[in-house]
Amino acid sequence: MKISRLILWGDKMKQISNICTSIALLSFIGFITGCIDKGTPTVTGTSTSTDSKTEGYILKVEENRILVAEDITSEEYKVIKEKSISDLNREGISLIYLSSDEINSLNIGNKVEVLIDGGINESYPAQAKAKKIEVKD
Repeated sequence: MKISRLILWGDKMKQISNICTSIALLSFIGFITGCIDKGTPTVTGTSTSTDSKTEGYILKVEENRILVAEDITSEEYKVIKEKSISDLNREGISLIYLSSDEINSLNIGNKVEVLIDGGINESYPAQAKAKKIEVKD
């Protein structure tokens, strides 16, 4: 009688072990499939949206491009204008280099509204070509 109980107990332990293993395996498979990106394929590192707009303050003016801090207030601009790109990255400030032939009339500190021509390279800072740059008051 004791031996048959031990055999039954051993069988139940095997069943419990098999159930636990199955649950762990299914959980792992569910976790892995949940981590897979199922989005639409795009060119790596590039946004495919066309002619989007952005607004911000010019932090740097170079030969054929400007560096703009996007979506900030004039008060925020006054605080960040002397900071490095790496400091701004740590603070979560969105930056974008915009290339254009209209750079000559632009100055550091100008608030600008920019119509972007084509996609945006999603590096940090982001990079794009400006179709139109308008200085705001």
